[in-house]
Amino acid sequence: MQENKTPRPPVVALINPPYFKGFSRTQRSPGVIKSGTMYYPYWLAHAAAVLEADGFDIMLYDCPAAGMDRAALLDALGALKPGLCFLETSTASAANDCAVAEEIKSRIPGVRICMGGTHVSALWKDTLDVHKGVDFVAIGEYDFTLRDLARAINARAHDFTGIEGLACRSADGASVSGPAREFIDDVDVLPWIAPIYKKFLNPANYYFAIAHHPMAMLIGGRGCPARCTYCVYPQVMHGHRYRTRSADSIVGEMLWIQKNMPEVREIVFEDDTFTADKRFARRVAELVKLRGVGLPWFANIRTNTDRETLALLKSAGLRCCAVGFESGDDAMLSAMHKGETVEVHRRFMKDCRELGIMVHGCFMVGFPGETRETMEATFNLAVELAPDSAQFYPVMPFPGTEYYKWARLSGVLDTLDYSRWLDAHGGHRTVISLPGLPAREIEKFCEGAYMRFHFGPSYVRSKLWQAFRQPSEGWRSLVAFYRFTANKIAAVFRRD
Repeated sequence: MQENKTPRPPVVALINPPYFKGFSRTQRSPGVIKSGTMYYPYWLAHAAAVLEADGFDIMLYDCPAAGMDRAALLDALGALKPGLCFLETSTASAANDCAVAEEIKSRIPGVRICMGGTHVSALWKDTLDVHKGVDFVAIGEYDFTLRDLARAINARAHDFTGIEGLACRSADGASVSGPAREFIDDVDVLPWIAPIYKKFLNPANYYFAIAHHPMAMLIGGRGCPARCTYCVYPQVMHGHRYRTRSADSIVGEMLWIQKNMPEVREIVFEDDTFTADKRFARRVAELVKLRGVGLPWFANIRTNTDRETLALLKSAGLRCCAVGFESGDDAMLSAMHKGETVEVHRRFMKDCRELGIMVHGCFMVGFPGETRETMEATFNLAVELAPDSAQFYPVMPFPGTEYYKWARLSGVLDTLDYSRWLDAHGGHRTVISLPGLPAREIEKFCEGAYMRFHFGPSYVRSKLWQAFRQPSEGWRSLVAFYRFTANKIAAVFRRD
């Protein structure tokens, strides 16, 4: 009997690398968040599902969520002996992530290293030129780029320059990118990620202060038609055309979670704008009701969503939404190409309040022309709108965005040392100094606005009343307050 000489497919390890404890890499502004926020690695999960469906053995390591440090990861990989390691990156963690990649390369004989995510997609040439331990960069949507790379490695290929969406080194050592990969048109071809979560992750490790814990994070579609200058995912990863899954696929996955992950208490849709295609959002809501999904859910939406659509979403279980109000000044909204006005924000908030939809308000400062007066107008709008919770962030100039290009050309970017985009404990720092507004003043405004909003008398009264009327929401808020306070106290002791 002749021995089968067919090579065994390489084991593929998908890695969210270790960094700061509690570092949430997948969120739009990665960092250690005082509320304890930890996002699921949903990009990695999609790629893992594609590879598994293609017959590859896979392992997914979410190091920040699992509390796995670099030594533990290296030990695990040493035992696994993968043929290919894929690491997801972010701008603030890029230097750390590349160092982890190079250490894996030095410890695992013959392993190939590929990196993906927003930062290396925008700066793939810099990454390959500087970090010789990194063999490949998957640019943008990497689900099928990574699959094609794994297939090529399995076939013992030596030339990878023809793989769509992949940057690598040519035979002469130059950093080159292959043909551009088209965006996935039919997003239903992506397998469900919930089974990957169940197989490799612990839902208790993931936390979102404005959702009931534990939650599960899904994607209903990719892309966003909005042209906000600062938003990195549409500009770098998945484009401006909103490509949605079918309502049947989405609701089927929600029901799968309901049946197979009974610990999950809420589903969070992390699409940039779930209501960008209102017909799609309505179809999902109608099918959720028809098929009896019992879990409440959360979505990111824009303030131009009409009341009728909001009412239907609410009737289908939409409990809370996150909204990018961003600024209380119309000139700032115009500068960021938001496509909305303060009056639109007010109308939306009125509709949500009357319909009983909770709102998490997102506010940002640091745009072209920003002043102390426009920042205070933003805070005043937050108080006027009175969302259930609010965040106040400095704008982060992520490579690949229009805002980053403006910041560099205008000379307001303080540093290109991306490791300085976080403080010594992984919290956000401001790296933009505007005329008359130094970086530290922008930071202090954000810190102060958060405290003034959440500890103001009217807000405290509203939360006490909410706890009386809705005990489950009161408990959620109490847990969020405890996490925030504990992290603030820990930060004080770390400074000492």
